[in-house]
Amino acid sequence: MQRDDTPDITDKPEKASLGILERLKRATIIEVVYPQERGTIGLRGSASPLSWTATTPPTATLGDRSVFELDIPEGEMVDIKIVRGNDWAHGRNYTLHAGDHLHLRPSFDRTTCRLMPPVILPPSASSPWSLRYQVLLPPSYDEQTSRHYPVLYAQDGQALWSSSSDPFGIWALDTVMDQLLDIAVISELIVVGIDTSEARMDRLGPRRDRTYGGGRAAEHLQAMTTVLKPRIDEELRTRVGREDTALIGSSLGGLFSFYAAWNRPEVFGKAICLSSSFWWANRSMIRDANVAPTPRPTIYLDSGVALNPDAPAQDGFQHTRSMQRALVRAGYTNGDDLHRLAFPGQAHSTAAWSARVAIPLQLLFPPPPLTQVPAKSIAP
Repeated sequence: MQRDDTPDITDKPEKASLGILERLKRATIIEVVYPQERGTIGLRGSASPLSWTATTPPTATLGDRSVFELDIPEGEMVDIKIVRGNDWAHGRNYTLHAGDHLHLRPSFDRTTCRLMPPVILPPSASSPWSLRYQVLLPPSYDEQTSRHYPVLYAQDGQALWSSSSDPFGIWALDTVMDQLLDIAVISELIVVGIDTSEARMDRLGPRRDRTYGGGRAAEHLQAMTTVLKPRIDEELRTRVGREDTALIGSSLGGLFSFYAAWNRPEVFGKAICLSSSFWWANRSMIRDANVAPTPRPTIYLDSGVALNPDAPAQDGFQHTRSMQRALVRAGYTNGDDLHRLAFPGQAHSTAAWSARVAIPLQLLFPPPPLTQVPAKSIAP
């Protein structure tokens, strides 16, 4: 676990450094980052040397960082919880194994994500359509004031939230995020939901389809990269790099998410594409995926598939498989920078996307690993 603002133990004499490193490898360490002006951090737990009734102070502190070093016998487990005075941190208990090194940035004041009011940006030189969007902030955003967050740009924002009222159904993505964060299986992130109900086929269709029209996705993409993203990065504490900037969408929104990452990979490093309309414009996006861009974005693809193979509605199963094959031929590796899953019996619906969106979120936004051997540490 790299900590750039703490003393480097390798600066000590070689023998002492090796001794400290060996002790750190055997020790169970919890490093907590929390603004010191908001309160004193402590630790409680299920077994000695911790208890649920008495707070154990940090072994060492440095500014906003508190380090707890525990001696847990090999093979044992201990449940722990961070406390601030008498307040318990948001989320469930962490279960530690002997030798785990855990990095935490807790929150106490909020237990759920916070949905901001809608914002409407007028048409611009990039796009003839207004940009209407809503931002979902993670629970720790208001407390962890030095922290910056990855950003997920979501199409069809009119159907994303539990408070949405889209006639075609809703994802309730905010509820899904709350559940995943409660069990600590994803990193905290900011979600920007973009309302694409106006001129949806024009905005999300990369090329003109003979039946449905569209074909002006380049303008929508230009507005996202030149108007929306700069505004989000200016107003919020975001991680601005491509590796922390992702897209998500379903159906035509999934097609657009792929198109945007494929054509602007220096901006978007990840794309989550559920039940994508790869059939659009005579499968033009599949045909265009013969040479991978540089840098190469990580891609998640999925689809439902009817249990009856003769059923007419297969949720784009074969088109998604074709895209997977095209990407592998272009240099992608299944299970590395390419993921593709199929879900038998799931239809082309918001209910299906809500039910399975937790999977790509965990794949593309995993939490920090529980076990790490630090290269640097706070000196004991």
